[in-house]
Amino acid sequence: NEYIISKQLLRSGTSIGANIEEATAAQSKKDFLHKMSIASKEACETLYWLRLLKNSNLINFSIDEYLNEIN
Repeated sequence: NEYIISKQLLRSGTSIGANIEEATAAQSKKDFLHKMSIASKEACETLYWLRLLKNSNLINFSIDEYLNEIN
């Protein structure tokens, strides 16, 4: 369902930047690495949702640029 995919894509996509922003204010190297690790995992999840969206034929435009940007 396109609603579920778009909701998950929005959540994971915006989480990347939020975690990077938090990492810049980290209180220790360990905290920084933890936040950046979460951001990386969210980027992987975003890539998953974009691939799923591309293969679902729910959209009528190319998202290849976004897929390349994440990679």
